[in-house]
Amino acid sequence: MKHEKRYFTFLQWVIVLMCSTLLLTKVQAETSNPPSQLVFCHEDQNAFPWVMTKEGKSQGLDIEVLKLMAKELSVSLEFESLPWKRCLLHLQNNKVDGAFAASFKAERLAMGRYPVTKKGNLDANKRIHTSGYALYIPKHSDVGWNGETFINLDGNISIQNGFSIGDKLRALNINVLEFIGPKANLVKVMEGKVEGSALQSDRADQVLRKHPDLAAKVSKYPVPLSSKPYYLMLSFKLAREHPEFTDLLWHTLEKVRDSKAMTEAQNRFYHSQPQ
Repeated sequence: MKHEKRYFTFLQWVIVLMCSTLLLTKVQAETSNPPSQLVFCHEDQNAFPWVMTKEGKSQGLDIEVLKLMAKELSVSLEFESLPWKRCLLHLQNNKVDGAFAASFKAERLAMGRYPVTKKGNLDANKRIHTSGYALYIPKHSDVGWNGETFINLDGNISIQNGFSIGDKLRALNINVLEFIGPKANLVKVMEGKVEGSALQSDRADQVLRKHPDLAAKVSKYPVPLSSKPYYLMLSFKLAREHPEFTDLLWHTLEKVRDSKAMTEAQNRFYHSQPQ
């Protein structure tokens, strides 16, 4: 009986050891081998020139730089076009590997990872692009912006739904209304429903170029509201399971963003756009 008991104790110990070894091997494989495919989401509203969706296909300068990054790392990319808040929710729930292009907001630290320096500070060198906001007002309006405060503003300023410029405006005690898409905001300006709209200038300028009726009644104030970096945020799951690969992603993004290949891609992109 004693021999049988020792045998079963030894057998149990062997089984536990084998299971532990298999589990450790599985974890090491998951964390050491980088993924061969990544899924990134972006906003479903056209954000010229950074990202647009045409006939179900994502395109734009952010797409070009991410493709160059993927080529360098020998991974394939899949893009999902979603409403921005849903895109960030998918990131938070690890349903996608990354979300772009996100400016920094403290509340987004609970949704995913931004690139940071060794000291833990936000690393603007790892940005996907830099973009600015401008104030769009009715033609002949006396509303303005002096770089610090608004001039002759008595009413509301509109923004795109959920966009970070809203935080800055609210900190200045501005009444903010939110609408989906730059065109809807510019229409509100044209109709006199708001005194102005704070929009990403690249996007709003493109809308005005495409819609002469809006351009005839809405103007862009010459003093920028802000200029800030935008980032590719990565999921907590990807960062936890592949920390070295995560850092390599951002490092490679910085490298290809300022490369000759990206300059050529930019030239091709702008050349392909309607004049």
